[in-house]
Amino acid sequence: KHPWALEQTPGNQSFAQPAVCWRVLARMAVTPMAAVVAVTSGSAILDLASPSVIVLALAVLAVVLIRWSFQGGSDQGVASLAMPMSPSFSESIASRVSEHGAFSSTPRLEGVISPGGTEVMYSNSSEPYVFSNDNCDGKVLFLHRPTHDKTLEKSGNYPFSDHFKGRKRLWECRIQFRFKRVVNDPLLFGIELDEYVPLNAASKKLMGLTVAALRHAAGKDLYHSPGDDPRTVTGPLEKPVFTMPLWAFDQLIETPEGEDGPSLCDPHFSSFGSKRADDRSAFIEEISALKLRPGPTFTFSFWGISQFLDDINWEITKVIPFSKIDFNKFCGAPPVHYVLYTLKDDEDARGESRHLQSRKDYFFKLSFWSSKKPPCRTRLMEVIPPEALRGRPETEEVKRRKGWAGLFACCAPSQRSS
Repeated sequence: KHPWALEQTPGNQSFAQPAVCWRVLARMAVTPMAAVVAVTSGSAILDLASPSVIVLALAVLAVVLIRWSFQGGSDQGVASLAMPMSPSFSESIASRVSEHGAFSSTPRLEGVISPGGTEVMYSNSSEPYVFSNDNCDGKVLFLHRPTHDKTLEKSGNYPFSDHFKGRKRLWECRIQFRFKRVVNDPLLFGIELDEYVPLNAASKKLMGLTVAALRHAAGKDLYHSPGDDPRTVTGPLEKPVFTMPLWAFDQLIETPEGEDGPSLCDPHFSSFGSKRADDRSAFIEEISALKLRPGPTFTFSFWGISQFLDDINWEITKVIPFSKIDFNKFCGAPPVHYVLYTLKDDEDARGESRHLQSRKDYFFKLSFWSSKKPPCRTRLMEVIPPEALRGRPETEEVKRRKGWAGLFACCAPSQRSS
């Protein structure tokens, strides 16, 4: 009910532990309204085992109320305490997920790369994100218009605005590979969901219209499956998936071995390599003949279907005139996965045409969501690996602004309820 109410940490860790209680109380003292809400609506303080700690809690609450009255009942400090920090790994994973941007107050695309990602990724970063796995080393950069704020978008005062100026695309994904082995099977890319999402008749019709629009933009060789309904299908289940062949990318840059690939942040990036819009037939022919192998650097960019998918507002657009469709109507709940994989022959699935998990060999997987509609914290803790919570090094500005709040970061209040 209350977005700032304290909650129990994973693994049934109790706030009754004196050391933890002191950090909770100290946090409460910095955010007066959070303290009052937590004490009145939560059970964390009431379950304390030690009478002395209860007395301490009441004393701190009294100080909080006095301080609050001098502030005129304001809730100053709540927003500042929700800013990104870099707490130690001994603290609860729930607070670390919150503090590393999973519940950012700034609307943006966020996500985690797997396999091989080490950071929580967000759109319009000043530098690309690096990943490495058994199949390849790579970098990725996701650009997105500020679709949540038409005034900001019109002003052009946002990252990569010069690139978006005069173009219809809402976003662009740039990804760079150096392969560790020869890729003999077709490399597919697209969108994957966690599990089957039941749809009513109206939603199925909307799904059909959406897929038709995407097929028109990306090409007829699009593969789409709503996934297998576990209530009616036995054995291995196919996840909902929407994939395209490699030639559905919009830009290709092949850099010879021994040379550095282009910077994904280069302001002249759009002028490099071959583009599908320049000569569709020639582009398809070039990519179809591409030999993905160790040595060269392969850089791709994709934006073809972006005009239909507003990731920040988490909406599907332009499918139905003057109407927008909530992503969650089709995906159930975030995150959604942007994937690149090949299909291998599985001994238990010979002759199988479905994209079963046992057949997939992932080269890249970005589990993403909008900060406006993030996954619940439980799902975030499943998606975000511990190494990704380290984040990038703190800037000097963050270090200066942390102050005392950073010393008591066991339970960072979220500005959103999950």
